[in-house]
Amino acid sequence: MISHPLPGKIPRIDPARCRACRRCPARDVCRSKALRALDPGEPPWVDGNRCYGCLACVPVCPFGAIDVGELSGQR
Repeated sequence: MISHPLPGKIPRIDPARCRACRRCPARDVCRSKALRALDPGEPPWVDGNRCYGCLACVPVCPFGAIDVGELSGQR
C-alpha cells in the first residue's frame, strides 16, 4: 500500500472552480501523473492509486480548484 505524507489525505479537484486549462500547471508538476483527464476541455481528476500525497499540485492551480480531501468517503 502507498504511504501518504498526510495519512488519509489526497488532493481533489472542484469541477466548479476548474477551468480545464489547455496546459494544466497542476498536471505538469505531478511527478506520479495522478491527475488524469479523458477529454480536453473537461476537468481532470486525481487517481488515488497513483497519488502519493506530495500535494505539489495544490498551490500551483491558478484557480484554486485543488484542495485536500479525506481519502475515505471522498467522491
